[in-house]
Amino acid sequence: MRLILNQKIICSLSIGLISFSAMTLAGGLEDGYPDDTSVNGPAFFGFVRDDRGSHLPKATVTLKENAGPSVKVVSNILGVYRTHIRPEVKVEAVTISCEKAGYKQLKLVRRPQKTSKLIETDCIMQKE
Repeated sequence: MRLILNQKIICSLSIGLISFSAMTLAGGLEDGYPDDTSVNGPAFFGFVRDDRGSHLPKATVTLKENAGPSVKVVSNILGVYRTHIRPEVKVEAVTISCEKAGYKQLKLVRRPQKTSKLIETDCIMQKE
């Protein structure tokens, strides 16, 4: 009985680690998303988390280009968002903000990428 319980625990942990490792590359071209950046422009992506590191689903992420339109997207159940603005967007001219009822935005963390096709920015939120 104990052996079966241990096997179930190991199996559950393995599945969880596999799922988590796939999501660590939330906006990458190797994560199951097609490489649509040549048509749609750079992919803006990242995680919305609270200040303890927990994922925040259903948070609204707004991307605003200085002289252009804004785009809003909602984070999924794992707190992941991914979207585009337009093909010719200047990445440095885009500001990102996050909103969720009961939370306030603490900071944004923009991670350096090896390519200008992918722009990762994580939102860190705090309960009000």
